[in-house]
Amino acid sequence: MKTILATLLLIGFAQVTYAQVDIAYTENTNLTAKQGLERNYARLNSLPSSKALSLAEKSERLQMQVFNYDIKTADVYSPEANTTYTVIFTEGSNHIDAVYAKDGKLIQSEGVFENVPVPYNIGYDLAKTYPGWEFHKSWCYSTFSTEGSSEISYKIQLKKGNKTKVVKIDSDQ
Repeated sequence: MKTILATLLLIGFAQVTYAQVDIAYTENTNLTAKQGLERNYARLNSLPSSKALSLAEKSERLQMQVFNYDIKTADVYSPEANTTYTVIFTEGSNHIDAVYAKDGKLIQSEGVFENVPVPYNIGYDLAKTYPGWEFHKSWCYSTFSTEGSSEISYKIQLKKGNKTKVVKIDSDQ
């Protein structure tokens, strides 16, 4: 009799935990730069603050997918659940982590784009500031929040022979 009762109790607990699988949980993801590139940063202060940083065309297309995505059409969406939903958009090595509210509105997004074309004004200023250095790699970081804060920053790895230098350009410079 005890084994039957214990078996029924375990089956009951298994059903309760299985029912919770459909709820979407989110984790706060903080995107960080690749390790090892922090060794020799330089900041480009010659870029006037009036020049707004922009995204490359491929990055803008991916970001438009984030803005136009309807979470309510997803299989995991539940109108009764009081939760947020994290959706990861990827295209090659580029990705955007977007968090949507219960009502389907975008709360925030963080994007990392690798080896995207650098805007002309940034490339021009870098070429003047670092003559003889070649553009080796570039990363673009974009963040969006419903509180009105939207930032775009670039990290460009310059190379000259065996030397490498990483230049960080923020939208607040």
